[in-house]
Amino acid sequence: MEHRPLPSSRRRVLDLLVTATTPLSVAQLCESTGLHSNTVRAQLSLLIDMGRAERVPEQRSRPGRPRLLYRAVRQVAPSDPYRALAAELAAGIASATEGQSAGMAAGQRLARNQLQKHGEPATPVTPDESIAMAVEGLEVLGFETATEPLGDRLYLSHCPFADMAREDPAICQLHDELLRGFLDELGSGVSLRRLDVFVKPDLCVAHLNRPDVPAA
Repeated sequence: MEHRPLPSSRRRVLDLLVTATTPLSVAQLCESTGLHSNTVRAQLSLLIDMGRAERVPEQRSRPGRPRLLYRAVRQVAPSDPYRALAAELAAGIASATEGQSAGMAAGQRLARNQLQKHGEPATPVTPDESIAMAVEGLEVLGFETATEPLGDRLYLSHCPFADMAREDPAICQLHDELLRGFLDELGSGVSLRRLDVFVKPDLCVAHLNRPDVPAA
C-alpha cells in the first residue's frame, strides 16, 4: 500500500493561531480547520511542547471557571537557512571527534541545543519527544515537516537547498548525517534507517527505526 504524507494539520493549526488577533478555543480551531477535536488537541499539545503555542485562561466577567484558550508564541524571525546550516557545520567541524563526520557532529550539536531549549528533561527522551524535537530542528534549517501516523516516517518538503541538491547530491548526504547525529544524540532509540531523496519534486522521506514500533 502506498504511504502518502498527511496534510500538515499542525501547520494549519499554527497558522490560525499566528494570524488570530485573540486567543482561540479548541472549538474555534475545529470549525476553522475542519479537523476533529482530538486531532486539534494533539497538535496543540505538540505545538506547546515545541514552544510555538501556549495556553491562556479566558478573560471573563461572569461567574464560572474560565475556559482554556490557545495563542501562538511570537517567534523571532527565522534565520536564513543557508546561514543556519553554515553555522551548524562550522561548529560541527570544530567539535568533530576523530573519524566523525562534520555532519554527524553538527547534528549532535543541534540536538543538544534543542535539549537545552526544552530544559534538558531529567527523564530519558521518549521516541515521540525525539521526533518532535527533530521536526523543530529541521524547521530551523528551513524544512516543512510532516509525520506518519505511526511516527516512523518524516516527510520533508520545501527544502531551501533543493536546487543545490539536484546539482550536488552531497547536500542530501549532509542532511542524512545531520539527522543521524541528531537522533543519536537524543538517545531515545530512534534512528534514521534511510533517507529517500526527491521521491517527488519537492518531497524527501526519512524512514525511522523506532524501539516502540515494529519494523515494516
